[in-house]
Amino acid sequence: MSTQRQKEANKLNSQKSTGPVTDEGKAKSSLNRLSHGLASNATIVADENPEEFKALLTDLATEYDPATATEQILVEKMALNQWLSLRAFRLQGEAFLDLKLMSDSFGIPKNLGLLIRYQTSAERTFHRAHNELVKTQKERKKSEIGFESQNAGEPADHPFAKRKNEPITVEVTWVGPDCPAESASSATQEAQPVAELIKNAA
Repeated sequence: MSTQRQKEANKLNSQKSTGPVTDEGKAKSSLNRLSHGLASNATIVADENPEEFKALLTDLATEYDPATATEQILVEKMALNQWLSLRAFRLQGEAFLDLKLMSDSFGIPKNLGLLIRYQTSAERTFHRAHNELVKTQKERKKSEIGFESQNAGEPADHPFAKRKNEPITVEVTWVGPDCPAESASSATQEAQPVAELIKNAA
């Protein structure tokens, strides 16, 4: 058990050690336990070029041209998760290289499963953000042009769009009678008066 004198000495010593004071020192100490940075708030870790991340973000912003704050957030989420996916893939290669340098060409890195999970998670999040961005932009463009669903009414040239009481032209193919030509001729002559009656009645 600590004596009162030891407790006082520890208290004085703890006041002397306050950790890093400068911004640079604080930033450096925050990375002391950073092994891969896939679960940290750090966007850029050691051996990564900030300009490459900036170029990725610029390319995605140019391609999708976000017009609202929501669209901008989704583009940034896509860029970040693509960056994390690339990091996880790179770290997998480095893990295998480390084993090879240790003359263990057929070994499996201990953290391989973890790195694959992080890569898969980042890729899933990228695709979710992409799908949400495409959907959001489509809805915005529809509202800008005053889109109306085509299901509200059939197009004018659709055959079922005609009114029910509108006459429909039907093509009729004449089929000759099965009787000889002379009988057909006499039948036509007998039918003429009936046709004339109908014509006069109309």
